Amino acid sequence: MNLITGQTASLVEEPPTVDLGEATDFLRSRYGIAAELEASRSERDLNFLATADGRQFVVKVSNSGDDPAQIEMESAAMRHVAEVDPELPIPRIVDAVDGARTVTLRAADGRVHQVRVMTVMPGAVGDLTALPEHFPADFGAVCARLTRAMQGFIHPAADRRLDWDPRLVTALRPFAQQLPDPARREPMEKLLDRFEGLAAATRRLPAFVAHGDLTLSNVLIEAGRISGVIDFGDMHHTARVCDLAISLTSLLRESADPWPAAGAFLDAYQRVLPLEPDEVELIGELVLARLAASVLMSAWRAPLYPDNEDYLTSLVAGSWHGLDLLAGFDPAELATRFHRLCGTSRVASSQLPDPTIGDRRSAAMGGQLSPLFYREPLQVVRAAGAWVHTADGTRYLDAYNNVPVVGHAHPAVVQAISRQAATLNINSRYLHPHAVELAERLTATMPAGMNTCVFVNSGSEANDLAWRMARVVTGRSGVVVADLAYHGVSEATAAWSTNTYPPEQRPAHVATFEAPRLDADGQQPSGVEASRRVRFAYDDLRRAGHDVTLLAVDSVFSSAGILTPTGQFMRGLQDETHALGGLFLADEVQAGFGRGGRNLWRFSDFGLTPDFVTLGKPMGNGHPIAALITRREIAEQFAAVDEFFSTFAGNPVSCVAALTVLDVIEQAGLVERSGRIGSELAVGLAPLVAKLHPAARVRGQGLMAGVAIPADAPLTAAELAERLRDQGVLVGTTGPGGSVLKIRPPLIWEREHVERFLAAFAAALP
Repeated sequence: MNLITGQTASLVEEPPTVDLGEATDFLRSRYGIAAELEASRSERDLNFLATADGRQFVVKVSNSGDDPAQIEMESAAMRHVAEVDPELPIPRIVDAVDGARTVTLRAADGRVHQVRVMTVMPGAVGDLTALPEHFPADFGAVCARLTRAMQGFIHPAADRRLDWDPRLVTALRPFAQQLPDPARREPMEKLLDRFEGLAAATRRLPAFVAHGDLTLSNVLIEAGRISGVIDFGDMHHTARVCDLAISLTSLLRESADPWPAAGAFLDAYQRVLPLEPDEVELIGELVLARLAASVLMSAWRAPLYPDNEDYLTSLVAGSWHGLDLLAGFDPAELATRFHRLCGTSRVASSQLPDPTIGDRRSAAMGGQLSPLFYREPLQVVRAAGAWVHTADGTRYLDAYNNVPVVGHAHPAVVQAISRQAATLNINSRYLHPHAVELAERLTATMPAGMNTCVFVNSGSEANDLAWRMARVVTGRSGVVVADLAYHGVSEATAAWSTNTYPPEQRPAHVATFEAPRLDADGQQPSGVEASRRVRFAYDDLRRAGHDVTLLAVDSVFSSAGILTPTGQFMRGLQDETHALGGLFLADEVQAGFGRGGRNLWRFSDFGLTPDFVTLGKPMGNGHPIAALITRREIAEQFAAVDEFFSTFAGNPVSCVAALTVLDVIEQAGLVERSGRIGSELAVGLAPLVAKLHPAARVRGQGLMAGVAIPADAPLTAAELAERLRDQGVLVGTTGPGGSVLKIRPPLIWEREHVERFLAAFAAALP
């Protein structure tokens, strides 16, 4: 029995005693192989190298203390790996004459040993040869590939404890006082105290049946590359990161500076198997534990086997080297180092409250140049679905953020982005099917003739490009927008964003029409009235020396207070613009992707056929992608005098995000849901809004709603937004003077979210 764990006895049982002649006869009789044999090194087994007719085999005589079921497990695992990843360089099991994978041999001393024959892998053992510069990366990739290949393998014999397991290093504490250098004993005791919680800390981590000893001793190198992975004798079920730490430890023993080698190893490993942050948190501790296990095992076993002392102490010097380099870091410092190497540090650290973050932001990011929401700004740390979490542990219902249109951190979008980012992201001068498919799917949803899609990074860029194209096509220089409009932040589109500056600052080439507010009798303006308003704007442009190039309209009139025009009014805008020789742009940045609850695009509700349609970041659920849709003849006229290129507009990662958003909208029926949930929201809000003020009104359609609050109400929209924040709901304000409460949630809201919102609204009323 094993003195420490009470399991197998292979660490204390004498290695097999089989001479060359006995092994030669055994190989001939049981395997039909006539070969010359020579003994090779092993810690607790007996290995022979057999050469027959130019072929070489390893005859592995296992320690009599090994469990036959574990030996059978090793053979089964090797066959499994060979099937799952045939290109991994591992030995193949040679069957005996009778077809058996494993046969038994009774030695002269009476002990019975399990024997297997395997093919020989070429190359020199890794810890006996100079390692090439690229070895850490090759080693990391091979380790990850072997772990991935083993993930589907199960075997009852894998449920065992091994003294080499870094999680269990504290079981070796009795040997701390046997360390040859007395000065090392007390520090080792303290280090073992540090490892008491390792086994518990790894229980929640991904775990599989692992190789358990993929070290430099079990890696072969030929022509500078890894040519073989051998010795599956330490296989057991363990946390994935433990197996990684065992391999990394063997590499760091040979590294004067551990960090470059660790970085190269982990980069390559994660290209195959990305790690969880909780796994990365423990890498440093598990490496230290494995180093400690090496010196403690040597202190235990070297005195027992003086004839094998050189082998049993071969890892000691490198292990002390690693311990001296790493043990001075406390666990948090060591974890931070590995998080930075693995790319998991920023996410983890951003979860913590930071009382200085507001002042730091103000100092570094222009103070009031970009104001924050709320009197007491929120430090947000994570979000999922319809909920946003802040650093103080509060959960808020998101009733404002339209960009995560299918919900925050939607798992399908996250998965698509992550996998594509791990495969390829490159500029759009190269062919890639994601961009083509996305363009095809978007143009298929548009009116006939809207057959050309150009990708950009934001709604501002989409509108800016439409402006450039319109000026080329029309030869004109004037734009018409609503009196309170928002269309972007570029130089061109900021001029169109008439809600962001005083009327007297409006540039001469920008004219406005009055947004479709209800008249004194509560009536919507007509199509004739829309034509008249466009004509007035046209006259303003002409007086300023311009002519109408483009009329741009956000069909929810979000910045004007969330208005719901009639189809006649919207068609009046479009038709009069065309009659005046201008082009018509439907800005769907806020209105699109089903938010109106009737069609994918809001302009479709009104029967419009725009010349340009612009889409913004909801397209990628927040990933930076946007698009301009137009007609081919417009694009061709522009291309005759200019070209458009944006390095990462329409890159593979952004496009796969947008494709997945379309998939989710279609499969989850989010357009219909937006209409249904939006109606429930409006019906529930109406009596509550009436309590606030008799003249207060609910506006909007689908999941784009507004609450217009009169000036003499007991609460302003801004004050109501603050109160809703106190009730755990996030909203915004819009409209003239910020007098409209803006409700614009992700489209994945359900009835429960409406009920939560209405309860908070009721509680926020005076």
